[in-house]
Amino acid sequence: MYVSYHQDDWNTWLLLAEFAYNNAEYSSTKQSPFFTIYGRNPSFDSIHISQDSPAGKLSTKLQPVQQLVKEELESEKRIFNKYVNSNRKIPPDFQPATKYG
Repeated sequence: MYVSYHQDDWNTWLLLAEFAYNNAEYSSTKQSPFFTIYGRNPSFDSIHISQDSPAGKLSTKLQPVQQLVKEELESEKRIFNKYVNSNRKIPPDFQPATKYG
């Protein structure tokens, strides 16, 4: 999330940061905290916002930011997986009823 260098606009972004956190899917649970509590993900399909309204202007302003963040997260995930998997070895093929060691 972007916060001004002077850190005087954090309250503008706080609700969006909270929403993003609660709506993000976590790898450990494969679901978002919102889904865990309510059993569904938030839906915006039925919301019609005038582009001239403050909410519409904010939505338009945030679309490229959200796309950039999504791309960056995917890139970081690929880098992380490459690093983690670089030292991973193929496990031995153990067979049932065979004594080892």
